[in-house]
Amino acid sequence: MKLVSSVVVLSALLYSCNAKKEEKAVAVSYEMKTFRLESKGGCSTDSLTCAYFEVNYPVFSGLPQAALDSLSIEIAKSVSTGNPEIDSISFQKDGEAFISEFEDFVAESSESTMGWSFDAKIDISIIGDSLISLVATNESFAGGAHGSYETYFINVDPNTGKHIVLSDLLKPGYEGVLLKAGEEAFRNTLELPDSVTYSDEGYEFPNDVFQLNSNYGFTNEGIRFVFNAYEVAPYVLGAQDFVIPYDRIKDWIK
Repeated sequence: MKLVSSVVVLSALLYSCNAKKEEKAVAVSYEMKTFRLESKGGCSTDSLTCAYFEVNYPVFSGLPQAALDSLSIEIAKSVSTGNPEIDSISFQKDGEAFISEFEDFVAESSESTMGWSFDAKIDISIIGDSLISLVATNESFAGGAHGSYETYFINVDPNTGKHIVLSDLLKPGYEGVLLKAGEEAFRNTLELPDSVTYSDEGYEFPNDVFQLNSNYGFTNEGIRFVFNAYEVAPYVLGAQDFVIPYDRIKDWIK
């Protein structure tokens, strides 16, 4: 499956990096599936007294086993109750842990409780001969004043299962150019004029100096970065989501 729009250029560049290995392009396909667990009694009659854990995710086929394994592991981590840094074992165990925590809370609480929920979805951002880029969104509520919402990315070479990182795509020394383009995109997206500081608007960067994080994926338009809630701003300001156009960094693409 070929990429479209400006990503055709990016895909071609990625493929050229692999061409020296004379790897055959893989035929990528996938099917969306749903995993769901509910607390005792289920949620069909009263969603306010139950907990559920649901994941909508793609299952790939036509890929080398190394790529299938890599994608499976990264998808599991990305929905591991909002914490991709831990070694998730399975949706089943994550769901059981979430529901068990809810049931323990209900048993120990003398007050009525609202239902808990965890919804995750892994969407396809790019799927091609040399790059699969996925975006995982997790939304959960486990009591309290509000729920939580996180976005994470998965970038994998479908030929090898190797993680695709910025240094695979961009020439050495790209960091300064990318940072400048990122700050421009960040300010434009949030409509922050150059005359205001980040701290003035409630954003919390070290020494009030913009920096990029490592939470990025690839879209048809450019490289998408997301700062999740609390990462650089209080919850009230939400997540910060912006895209650096490929045209802005075209001279630095390998």
